[in-house]
Amino acid sequence: MAATTPIDKQLIDQIIREYHITDFSKATIREVKAIAAKAEAASGVEFIKMEMGVPGIPPSAIGVAAEIEALQNGVAGIYPDINGLPELKEEASRFVKAFVNVDIRPEGCVPVTGSMQGTYTSFLTCSQCDEKKDTILFIDPGFPVQKQQLVVMGQKYETFDVYHYRGDKLKEKLESYLQKGNISALIYSNPNNPSWVCLKEEELQIIGELATRYDVIVLEDLAYFAMDFRQDLGTPFRPPYQMSVARYTDNYVLLISGSKAFSYAGQRIAVSCISDKLY
Repeated sequence: MAATTPIDKQLIDQIIREYHITDFSKATIREVKAIAAKAEAASGVEFIKMEMGVPGIPPSAIGVAAEIEALQNGVAGIYPDINGLPELKEEASRFVKAFVNVDIRPEGCVPVTGSMQGTYTSFLTCSQCDEKKDTILFIDPGFPVQKQQLVVMGQKYETFDVYHYRGDKLKEKLESYLQKGNISALIYSNPNNPSWVCLKEEELQIIGELATRYDVIVLEDLAYFAMDFRQDLGTPFRPPYQMSVARYTDNYVLLISGSKAFSYAGQRIAVSCISDKLY
């Protein structure tokens, strides 16, 4: 008996073939989005989009009003300070103190055009700090585009899935990579994209202590900042705070995005907050 599906299976199979994808489970986010868009147009059936992390929530009215005022004052016709606007750097430093309870000097809070750009630049920098350390380590699940960035750069990377190495098991697994001496930086997202798991405090301590021991830079992707809704992380300067590896090592860069936390995805606003020691 033939299976019935909301959209003709032959149509979907044909579109997948047009994209030369032999294993759909390995399709990239953008390939899935393109296939869904084409199938939607061909079938007339609307797809529920879950492949892209689009907030879809109106941005903060405070931000919108401030942006309108800045545009009316002529900001669009002026190149921004290459180091970042001083007021933005000051407020980024204050934001980290308010919600992570970590002190970072404003100089080390670098504005970037979205966390992806901050990640790309961080990869590029970390990969050139030590010629013996030519590999980035991913604690997966992770953001596939970050691996694509390294492919574009021609840089090496290794990866393991944290699912089987929670708690104390993480130490042995992580050290098995770091002790090789070829890892320049490691990256993870917390809360995690796409699985939504959160690393525990003791796991962040393991990562931080090993990063210090093996002189590895931790790139902490906080795109989903404070979105562990099991507790209220939204009150500034009061615990509980967003958990961070920054409490356990000085070798870190915090990647903080405005896309999800403030629903400001379209403007590509983020900051790379570099520890005082690294900066």
